[in-house]
Amino acid sequence: MNLNSITSKISLVFLISISILIALFFFYIDYEKKRKYVVVERYYENITKYLKEHRMDKYDLINHMKSLPFEIVEKPKEVLENSNSIIMKREYDLLEYKDILYFHIKTPFTQVLFKDLNMYSFSNYSYIIFVFLLLLLISLYIWLIRSLQPLKDLKTNITSFSQGNLSINCKSDKKDEIADVSNEFDKAVRKIELLLNSRQLFLRTIMHELKTPIAKGRIVSELIDDEKQKGRMVNIFKRLDFLINDFSKVEQVVSQNYKITKQIISLSLIFDDAFKSLLLENSNDKIFLNLEEEKKVKADLSLMSMVFKNLIDNALRYSSDGKVKIKQNENEIIFISKGVKLQKDINEYFKPFHNDVESKNHGMGLGLYIVKSILNMHNYEFEYEYIDDNNIFKIIINH
Repeated sequence: MNLNSITSKISLVFLISISILIALFFFYIDYEKKRKYVVVERYYENITKYLKEHRMDKYDLINHMKSLPFEIVEKPKEVLENSNSIIMKREYDLLEYKDILYFHIKTPFTQVLFKDLNMYSFSNYSYIIFVFLLLLLISLYIWLIRSLQPLKDLKTNITSFSQGNLSINCKSDKKDEIADVSNEFDKAVRKIELLLNSRQLFLRTIMHELKTPIAKGRIVSELIDDEKQKGRMVNIFKRLDFLINDFSKVEQVVSQNYKITKQIISLSLIFDDAFKSLLLENSNDKIFLNLEEEKKVKADLSLMSMVFKNLIDNALRYSSDGKVKIKQNENEIIFISKGVKLQKDINEYFKPFHNDVESKNHGMGLGLYIVKSILNMHNYEFEYEYIDDNNIFKIIINH
């Protein structure tokens, strides 16, 4: 039972209230029962006093008791053996058996057991009030719980919305505060859905418009006679095409709409894919890769390739010597490059468009934000150190 939930709190309050009501009712019943016995005892005392004063024989005693009205018990053994003693005195006993009172008269000459036929009337209003209050509390509880059902439905819709479902319907025709919140949330969902659709349409249009001139540029590049210039131009357009494709993936990652596909792959395969997208000339003079063993990881090839490409690209762009060293150490992949230390805490660079986006030395913009987002999707850790004029970025693989 979650005591922090509204339903649990309401249930607890009503449970305590009903328990108190029942306890008070039984206390009152016990009080009424004792009061009844006091009245009965006083009545029996008067009878006993009258019998003493008139000294009746058994026949007159029976006739007198019948007029009160009492009924003589012909077979008193069962009652005497199984009854509960309410009052025990020298002259008489007040007994109770099967919710019936019995008057056991004891004289020096005889003992007679009478069944009390009197109806000791006490008010039944207490029972009526108890039943009314109990039903009222139960009805109020059911009414309140039902009135909270729209809140549970809203929570379910919010959970579904947080998982990317925009087809939820939260509209309510009720007039309470929960309905107001539901209707406002539904309006917000519809606006967000419209914005997302507009953004997707905009991005698709932009990407289509960019890919068209890139494709034409590659075709024209093939017509260049100078092989060296042709190779450069083809590589430039290839890189632009890679960037457009990466841009699409980045948009999906940032909007958390990318469906990650993990598989067991080798680090060398991921690095090969990253190198292809970098399109570097003489990469062996710039990138020094040292993998001690054929390490395999469970990852999304496309996303991890983007991570490696971003880290290598940033290292080459902002290093003082234009080189980057990459090595593997147990469950760590380490990128090392000479350069100036990051001016701010590493966590600041995990924010999109951080303040140093225009910085000459560390204009990483979205780079580390994308890297961190992808590594979080893989449950990998990311650390930064600055040792001996070297910027060191570590990817810690947790399996």
